[in-house]
Amino acid sequence: MSDLRGRPRDPIEFIETFGALWRCLMSVSDDTYAAEKLWSAQAHFLRHLGRQRGMSQAQLARATDMAPTLAGRLLRTLIQRKLVRRTRSEEDRREYALELTPSGQRMRERVEEARARFAARVVRVLDERDLQDFERIAKKLFDAFGGTPRPPTRSPDE
Repeated sequence: MSDLRGRPRDPIEFIETFGALWRCLMSVSDDTYAAEKLWSAQAHFLRHLGRQRGMSQAQLARATDMAPTLAGRLLRTLIQRKLVRRTRSEEDRREYALELTPSGQRMRERVEEARARFAARVVRVLDERDLQDFERIAKKLFDAFGGTPRPPTRSPDE
């Protein structure tokens, strides 16, 4: 593997650049939700709970690829803000079922709008060839490391 000048590419530099891009996009994402006083992960929770009512905290943590303890801390804030309601599960009394409150539903709608603005902002700087290159590279990395791209996370009402 070499760069345009024929020099060997530094794989560490690639990983560091990739990480810097991830941090940059996460920062832009967090800025997107700042007006609603939410972190990106909390916005993800609201979107997910809007699609699947009644899931447990453990199910939400798994579905959002988050450590259960971190999910619990982030969820606590949403409960305190009365955006999420937690009730005992009817299937398993040891678990709590989560659902959005009416305020949480309204917040989820604002989150969906903010997410659409974020996505448009990111994609606006890329042309069609860039998007195709990205999809090709992402597929190659997913294939190599056993990952899969996430399915679109649209709400059922869209």
